[in-house]
Amino acid sequence: MQTATFLRTSCAVLALGALAACSSTPPPVDQLAVSRSTVNRVGAEANVVANAPVELQRARDKVAMAEKAMNDKNYDMARRFAAEAEADARVAETKADAANNANTLQQVQTSIRGLQTEIDRRAPVVAPVPPAPGAMAAPRAMPAPAAPMAPPASSAPPAPMAAPMTPAAPMAPVR
Repeated sequence: MQTATFLRTSCAVLALGALAACSSTPPPVDQLAVSRSTVNRVGAEANVVANAPVELQRARDKVAMAEKAMNDKNYDMARRFAAEAEADARVAETKADAANNANTLQQVQTSIRGLQTEIDRRAPVVAPVPPAPGAMAAPRAMPAPAAPMAPPASSAPPAPMAAPMTPAAPMAPVR
């Protein structure tokens, strides 16, 4: 009898413990505070308001939904909405930074084009120089070397031969 009562009591305690563990999700107070702070910080930046208003409004809406879920004690939904609100605020901030960077790039490219125009305007115009009178415009092709001569039919040993000379084309003066 005592064993049956002990088993019933143990089962009841375990069931209540399991039920309490499932329903005791702590409220995401810290996460909601971080999300709210991020949305407020990003929303205070003028370039975000100008360049990413849709993303910023989406983040604000999700903070409001997280607060409502927190009041309804739906802590899982509150945690999810808070995380999404923070992510949307960061997306808005990144989109605004990208728009600002694109604007800066456009300004730099315009400045570079202006500087290139100024360089082109100030550079002296170089006209091709005509060749001097009497100078050749291009070197001539070299003639083929002459065929070697046959040695005389005498009994004396042949004299050593020098390397054949080929006439070089005159070079045009370098300017």
